[in-house]
Amino acid sequence: MNTEISHKSAVSISFKWEKGRLTEVITNSPPIDHFLDLIKTTRSYNTWINYAHDLKVFFSFISKRPIMITRKDCVDFIKKQDQEGYLDATINRRLAALSSLFNELKLMEDVENFRNPIYPRMNLSKNQQRNLGLYRRQGQRIPTIFTEDEIFSFLDSLRTWRDRAIVMLMWISCLRVSEVVAICFDDFEFSHRRIHIPVSKNHNARMVFMDSLSFSVLNRYLDEERQFQFPNIEQVFVGFKGKAQGKPLSVNAVQKMVKYYGNKCGILNVHAHRFRHTGITSLVQKGMPEPVIRKFVGHSRPESLTPYLHLSDEYVAKEFEKVFGAFQVYTGFQL
Repeated sequence: MNTEISHKSAVSISFKWEKGRLTEVITNSPPIDHFLDLIKTTRSYNTWINYAHDLKVFFSFISKRPIMITRKDCVDFIKKQDQEGYLDATINRRLAALSSLFNELKLMEDVENFRNPIYPRMNLSKNQQRNLGLYRRQGQRIPTIFTEDEIFSFLDSLRTWRDRAIVMLMWISCLRVSEVVAICFDDFEFSHRRIHIPVSKNHNARMVFMDSLSFSVLNRYLDEERQFQFPNIEQVFVGFKGKAQGKPLSVNAVQKMVKYYGNKCGILNVHAHRFRHTGITSLVQKGMPEPVIRKFVGHSRPESLTPYLHLSDEYVAKEFEKVFGAFQVYTGFQL
């Protein structure tokens, strides 16, 4: 068990970890305790972690109770985050966590004229309200993907069947890194080459599949590396060296692994989620129907695939040719 304690401030936040998993967030603020309990109950595990971490970052910088936070405090926080080099997306995510806290605070506390300093709701039009929000404007985020040569170069650099299996599950089966490390033996249906993902980002369980090569790599790992070691550990992927020996791999361990081998291969901006982006892009470009893709990868909103449609000029050209060809057939016009 490991407990990480923040610096003393008006709001203190500490994390209790057991076996590499966050089990409890402790604060000296009843409103924040209530809010994080609500998030833990209604949202995913990773959302709960992110909200807790983002609130800790904010209250480590702004030493005030939540009800005393002003709009100027939030602006100062944004400026500080910007100076430290954080991306707009990260800043906006932290503002979203704060905004959710303030909205819940208004429901909890009988405070006259209390307004959410991040996104104040007034008797204005939606556009006017949006202009009052503190969120930073972002262009549409287009996922970064690997080229085919980069993928094969990366796989060739890996030293173990375990690491190859992990990467191929993120790439071919489009799993999130948190989903891969959480896979247990009971989640597999080996006869059908499929894996049951009981909990995902959107709380929707789903079934994913492995191609024959991924399945073969996984079996090499189980037969040659995992074998009968650590029989009491339900998770499939474990550490074999140092302090992590016999323990389930953590998200952080996988992130460090892919970053190390990315640097070794000379591939820039390597992170675990980039493999998932690459896999989803392949599904889109090969013509899998969008509802099927969303079910397979665990997306709930139809617009979630929009960024992947802009990744390839070849994909746009292919779709254009489909429409143009249909037009020619319809008109019967020939040059």
